[in-house]
Amino acid sequence: MKPRTQLRFLSIALFALWGRAGAETLPPFFVSPALLGPAPTPAAAPAVSDPAPAVVSDKQALKPAPTPAAATSRPAAKAADKPVSPARVSRGVPVAVAPAPVQALKPGTTVITGDKVSGLQDVDAVAEGAAELRRDNTRVEGDKLHYFELTDEVEATGNVKVTRGGDRMSGPHMRMKVEEQVGTFDSPEYVISRPGRPAPPGQILLPGQSVPRAQQPLTGHGSAESLELEGENQFRFLNGTWTSCKPERPDWYIRANELQLDYDREVGEAKGGTLVFKGLPLGYLPWADFPLSEARRSGVLSPTFGTSNKVGVDLSVPYYFNLAPNYDDTLTLRYMGLRGLQMRNETRYVTPTYRGITYLEYLPNDQVEQRSRYAGTIRHDHNFGDGWAGNINFAGISDPKYFTDLSTRLTLTSTVNIPRQASLTYGGGGWWNASAMLQSFQTLPDTLTGVRSEPYKRLPQLTLNALRPELPGGTTFHLASEFVSFSHPTQTEGRRLTLYPQLSLPLQTSAFYVTPKIGVHATRYDIDYRGTPTGDTGQSRSLPIFSVDSGVTFERDTSFGGRDYIQTLEPRVYYLYVPYTDQSKIPNFDSGFYDFNFAQIFAENVYTGGDRISNANQVTTALQSRLIDPNTGAETVRAALGQRYYLVDQRVALADGAPMRTGKQADLLAAFSATFMPKFQFDTAWQYNPRDNWTERFNVGVRFQPAYARAVSVSWRYKHNYSTDPKSPDGFRDLDISGQWPLWGNLYGVARYNRNLRDHRLTQGIAGIEYNAGCWVFRGVVQQLVTTSTDVNRSFFFQLEFNGAGSIGSSPLTMLKRNVPGYGKINEGSTPYVGSDDDEF
Repeated sequence: MKPRTQLRFLSIALFALWGRAGAETLPPFFVSPALLGPAPTPAAAPAVSDPAPAVVSDKQALKPAPTPAAATSRPAAKAADKPVSPARVSRGVPVAVAPAPVQALKPGTTVITGDKVSGLQDVDAVAEGAAELRRDNTRVEGDKLHYFELTDEVEATGNVKVTRGGDRMSGPHMRMKVEEQVGTFDSPEYVISRPGRPAPPGQILLPGQSVPRAQQPLTGHGSAESLELEGENQFRFLNGTWTSCKPERPDWYIRANELQLDYDREVGEAKGGTLVFKGLPLGYLPWADFPLSEARRSGVLSPTFGTSNKVGVDLSVPYYFNLAPNYDDTLTLRYMGLRGLQMRNETRYVTPTYRGITYLEYLPNDQVEQRSRYAGTIRHDHNFGDGWAGNINFAGISDPKYFTDLSTRLTLTSTVNIPRQASLTYGGGGWWNASAMLQSFQTLPDTLTGVRSEPYKRLPQLTLNALRPELPGGTTFHLASEFVSFSHPTQTEGRRLTLYPQLSLPLQTSAFYVTPKIGVHATRYDIDYRGTPTGDTGQSRSLPIFSVDSGVTFERDTSFGGRDYIQTLEPRVYYLYVPYTDQSKIPNFDSGFYDFNFAQIFAENVYTGGDRISNANQVTTALQSRLIDPNTGAETVRAALGQRYYLVDQRVALADGAPMRTGKQADLLAAFSATFMPKFQFDTAWQYNPRDNWTERFNVGVRFQPAYARAVSVSWRYKHNYSTDPKSPDGFRDLDISGQWPLWGNLYGVARYNRNLRDHRLTQGIAGIEYNAGCWVFRGVVQQLVTTSTDVNRSFFFQLEFNGAGSIGSSPLTMLKRNVPGYGKINEGSTPYVGSDDDEF
């Protein structure tokens, strides 16, 4: 069905009566001067007041009329008058066609205006002089328009402009079908814009952070020799250009013999193209596609190029498979000049009940090592429903040097134990839950010492935990139980069963709490000794454990720096009693020392695992004070001081002959943190050994982040050195400085300086610059990373990123986000893919 056409005309004078006596007179007109404004008056017609448009429906013919002999004016009609009959309009009189009120237009109505309008009913209409055609959100302007009603086509010549939504095109000549948006446009210049994604609920932007690029309208513009309109959202340009830069500054653009923009699939395709940057062709593109939005799509992603002293020239070409909205796959070919061709594959998936990632990289022939090398990981989390859930985390590499040779990540080069485990949990019991796990590791030699220490495998580990609060008398029952079978290729193996039932009585008010607790830690061992047995194959241990935890919170109103705060004073006292039991005959499968901190000094045991339980008769005291903003509840200042006091000496050691504590005081802990402004944070912590009168550990850090992509962090760390080497300096000292900051204009600097002050060695160094030109970004970064005690990895990253069309070079973004606290991508705030770069193995 053709769209309904409506032609509206304005005459500046009443139409004349002509012909013989008794001729028919014209009906009155509707007057709408507010819509029309002043209209030109033809020289041949007498002036009249309040000219009004004649409304002609799409069923009324525009018939030629005889030349007028005289002109007679008639009064204007009132708003309450009935609709008028068709008017005969002389072609010789200039006619301006004005729109009816918006509420009078139905969807699909065509409105044509111009200085002159003529035509035949149901055939065509011609508008000349400031001619315009409008239908819904489509607008066509030109010096002359010819509309063909039968085919719904419009032909425009002279200063043609077409506007449809966010699309604008201009040129000397155009012909198209209005509704179907099919036609041709000669020598067009164009701007095509599409809205970005809506902001997710609860999105908060940092000061200075722009709206993420995925949420910004994506606008492309350019010019062409000709344009083929192939339907709504379909554009084909011949000898055309496209860029996302501003029209007045097209720093880069794609120039192609044939350029197709498909906004339904949100993909652009160039054939016989060239990428031009600053007037310099960067490369010939026989065929290439590029994204027209931030949506995921299948295709070749931007290649990355870099270099390092470990792999030489480093070129990666990824192909992305958008298999479904909730899973994808990326296949990458990586060429390393010194080592050869490597293949990578990464698969990611997310559903309401499970999610995971599979990553594999394989180097068939390392030309340096003369062998094949690989690395891979499988991670899967599954919610089976009804309280059941499972997890798989399996990883492995071909050889101990794999990470130091082929990775640029400090966390990977220092990896010693690579996990391999699977678990199944049940939490549908309400007050109880259970789990089963199989766990082993691939153990690598330490990168600095070369020592290889393999932990025990757990094949399997079974746990059952229960918690029942509000039992009779206000008591709470808690049960922690476990069965583990420990396996090791060279050391003593065994099985351990642990039951730890506990009863507590929480007594709590708004100001204080007291919680006494008593429990019995019972353990049974079945041991398989290697070599000569050092004890019975069956060992058991039962220890009663008693504790009382108490605390008080005092509050008062105060002011600081002209602002009101709530100040708290929170003392805490914790008493613990555990009798001594000889545990020297029990093998140590998984026990070690906890890190000494504020959480650990209130723990029941100084050892991890379940093979060693230290005797205890001790009191722990701590005092904490905070300043809290009463309006927001935000914590501005926190200061804490804590220490443990021993009433008996330590008698349980990790292994025979290991040193044991004899002093009455544990290390003193102190911490202070403050947010003086939302932009400035300060943290420090101190661990002091009162027995030997020295500092065990000390660190202090300052971070200043006034806005997005503006951050500076400085930290200094010290740890006491227990080395017996007299030439070894006393204590490990580490200085870490990092930051991202605008240097001038849109030029940013980014750096990290992490130095081992004791050994006078740079652990990690990063230096780079970034330049944001609006529609393109340049990044150049150099990284030096210590991989072993005698070796370093130097990497170079150079990237040109073209907004809306990918990038060339090697991307340093993942490395910068991991190693520079507060780093912000200066031209974007989100990623369009299912996972993130942090998923990389």
